[in-house]
Amino acid sequence: MKDIKVVLENLSNQGIALDSAQTLFLKDFIEQDAAYKEPKFFSKNNSIGNLYLWGPVGRGKTMLLQALHDSYFSNARQFHFIEFMQFVHKKLSEFSGNSDPLIKVVKSLSNNWKIIFIDEFQIEDIADAMIIGTVIEGLSMHGTRLIISSNSHPNDLYKDGLQRAKFLKTVNFINKNFLIHNLLGSEDYRLKEIAKFDSSAKDGNSDKGVKDFLHRTFSKDLTDTSEFMVNNRKFDCLGCSEKALWLSFADFFSSPCASKDFIEIVEAFEWIFINNFHVCDDDHLDKVRRFISFIDIAYQEKQKLKCFYDPNLMINLYSGDQLQHLWARTESRLHQMATTKYLQNLKKN
Repeated sequence: MKDIKVVLENLSNQGIALDSAQTLFLKDFIEQDAAYKEPKFFSKNNSIGNLYLWGPVGRGKTMLLQALHDSYFSNARQFHFIEFMQFVHKKLSEFSGNSDPLIKVVKSLSNNWKIIFIDEFQIEDIADAMIIGTVIEGLSMHGTRLIISSNSHPNDLYKDGLQRAKFLKTVNFINKNFLIHNLLGSEDYRLKEIAKFDSSAKDGNSDKGVKDFLHRTFSKDLTDTSEFMVNNRKFDCLGCSEKALWLSFADFFSSPCASKDFIEIVEAFEWIFINNFHVCDDDHLDKVRRFISFIDIAYQEKQKLKCFYDPNLMINLYSGDQLQHLWARTESRLHQMATTKYLQNLKKN
């Protein structure tokens, strides 16, 4: 039987303390795992090894799955759902021309991994619904355990989707063959961690400090991408994922970006992070104007935003004269957007 102390200690070493709902989930998982018996070819196995964790955005589902992987299943394969579907479609292309190519994909997956983690499970169209249904059932039948996180209960997957009735067989299979655990509670784990970040800590706002913090908070690396597209134009960034964008103040706001770009950015990303701030004066008017416009739009749209800078820097972030009438409002909004109260009333994507 796995020792829950292992995962708790690993999380503690990262500065993460679990709340009661998160701890209860781990206890349920430990009990489920202890009862699980690997299926044998010659014997029927009724024990459930699959897990489906669901709950509100920001409750730490990704973090918990990462903790299970790191503590107990380091040889398992991890996917974000979109990444998993891309992987499946790539394999389907490799097996095109064969009979039952999807079954061959399932066998390939099960031969390579006996445990697969899929984060942020969601169904957006009927084609993916049919594919994922066959894959989930096939992997389970071949003895591969699936550990899944989602914002939705299985009964609400692909809700109101086109031809959803065809997907109900998969919904029933998940309900029957997975331990369904609702991560209760309204506290947003990421908001809590981001709100309490100490920007005055030495090197905390450096690229390495921010990278370490984002990896710890989001349980995945956001720095694999150094570019992103806005309004059919390419811009540099320090990191980018489906929901988060990490920008350098020094670089991004020096580029020819404008309000229409900022509007698209806040629509596209749940979280925006900015560091590499420096003191500006009237020699940096274009940069300051762009930043003022960005903050106005982000504030209006209740964007989830975290700026990493030493509080002492804010006093002199803009020391010029020509934009002081605008900067006073921006400075006030930056202070407000850094508060826990503001973060707790943000839009939910």
